[in-house]
Amino acid sequence: MYREEKEMYPHVRSWFEKVLQGKFKRARISVVDTSKKVLSKWLFEKGYHRYFKDYSTYEIEVDITGVIESEKTELAFVECKLNKITLRDLSQLLGYSKVALPLLSIVLSPKGISDSMNLLLNVSRRNDVLYYANDKSIIIGKWDETRKEIDQSSIIPRGYHI
Repeated sequence: MYREEKEMYPHVRSWFEKVLQGKFKRARISVVDTSKKVLSKWLFEKGYHRYFKDYSTYEIEVDITGVIESEKTELAFVECKLNKITLRDLSQLLGYSKVALPLLSIVLSPKGISDSMNLLLNVSRRNDVLYYANDKSIIIGKWDETRKEIDQSSIIPRGYHI
């Protein structure tokens, strides 16, 4: 049982790196804990800024950032939460994602989603709140602490597979 959010980061980082390597076999993948750095500064320090013309506007602190280098270099985000995922948590990542437009954007918690999020997404079917671009939406999932991976059956939107 994680006592602090930062205890999740190494496990989530490792899992996310494997996921991205599996999805983008020909790309060069880098996945890093960026929770203590403003993304624009990290991108500049690592030389990735040259791939993102608006990088200086990325004044956000994403927990785990993936860089997918291929024909087009893309970002991928994971936000980790210890408690049940709330609309506030979703809104945080939604804001980050609207700014940087990552290829993938995921929020995870070992406790799943809150009752109000369940009502919003699963009962009222308001998946529109997950979209940050025309064809890109946030993925929500329950983190399996034992297996150190996402619980595939918990993924929202339904039918998505990571």
